[in-house]
Amino acid sequence: MTAGGDCSACSHRPFRICFVLAAFAAVTGVAPWLVGLSPPGMTAAAWHSEMLVFGMMPAVMAGFLLTALPRWTRSAPVSRPLLLSFATFWLAGQAMPFCYPAFTGPMTAGFVLGVAGVAAMRVIAAGALREIKIVLLMVALAGAAASETALDAVAVGLRLRLALAAEIGLVAVIAGRVAPALTAAYLALHGQECGPRLPRAFEVVAALSLAAALGLWTCDAAGQAPVSLAAAALQAIRLLAWQPWRVARYAGLVAIHLAYAWIPLGLGLNALRAAGLGVSGNAVFHAWAAGAVGAMCLAVMASMVRRQSRQAFSSPVGSQAMLAASAAAAPLRLLSEISAPLHPGYAALCWSAAFLLFLAAYRRPLGLS
Repeated sequence: MTAGGDCSACSHRPFRICFVLAAFAAVTGVAPWLVGLSPPGMTAAAWHSEMLVFGMMPAVMAGFLLTALPRWTRSAPVSRPLLLSFATFWLAGQAMPFCYPAFTGPMTAGFVLGVAGVAAMRVIAAGALREIKIVLLMVALAGAAASETALDAVAVGLRLRLALAAEIGLVAVIAGRVAPALTAAYLALHGQECGPRLPRAFEVVAALSLAAALGLWTCDAAGQAPVSLAAAALQAIRLLAWQPWRVARYAGLVAIHLAYAWIPLGLGLNALRAAGLGVSGNAVFHAWAAGAVGAMCLAVMASMVRRQSRQAFSSPVGSQAMLAASAAAAPLRLLSEISAPLHPGYAALCWSAAFLLFLAAYRRPLGLS
């Protein structure tokens, strides 16, 4: 089988339909925003946020978790009827802004809670309680989604920050498993040994500091600067411990490490913002949303498709361009916040190109051809 080729073994895997839906949300959440289109009663910016924060990321998490859970918990694959029910529920939620806007949030929350419920039952049944933190973060994301969309500006900001904080937490947890595991596998494939892992105590302290920093940022509370700075340092140490420079020749792994780097970078920017040093709240938000969440979603989706296709370290045609476009989108979006002449449309074009190239590069294992 060629890289990116057909894979009958993965024909009923949840990642196929969920990742296609996620890519659809990623593109449709950006393209209409560029020209100011939106559903009735919503601004283009509001719909843009809804599609990316409450559309794309939940679809990615559903595809990742429902595919990975059977291996993590040694349980049966998710049934096809349940998978199709989730997909239908997700699509209905995305249609709500055009039909019944008041149901948009509750529908999204129902989808996230449904996936979290499946995860919780399997995790508990298998005694894999270390994975319960993923369930709790998804419940937090569902809580943010369930909030009314027609709120004042302060409440809307709180809702989006809570959702993004939960997603950053999910990225930190998932990447903490995927990045070191793939790095070790890649190095072993090339006859090299991976370095020692960080002590468990360090991982706990790093996680608690990240939770504290994100909690203060979500509530826009006092004391953010020192806490964010400390969390940034710990997250940077965590990233360096994975030794990303040792996989510099493989773009697929570099993309995962670069995406994770946006977590400490965003924390550093938030420390500067809280200290009143000229960084805007939008810059912090987009550093995490476009960088950590967006780039990590794309990198993890590509990695899972390759793994499920038994081509873990392949490079399908177009994948390099996909990763390059993804890597450019976040810094371009950040620069547009601090340099008025740089239109955010450049970042949007890179973002859309990255997800369209993903669909093209992996069209066969995704069942698109």
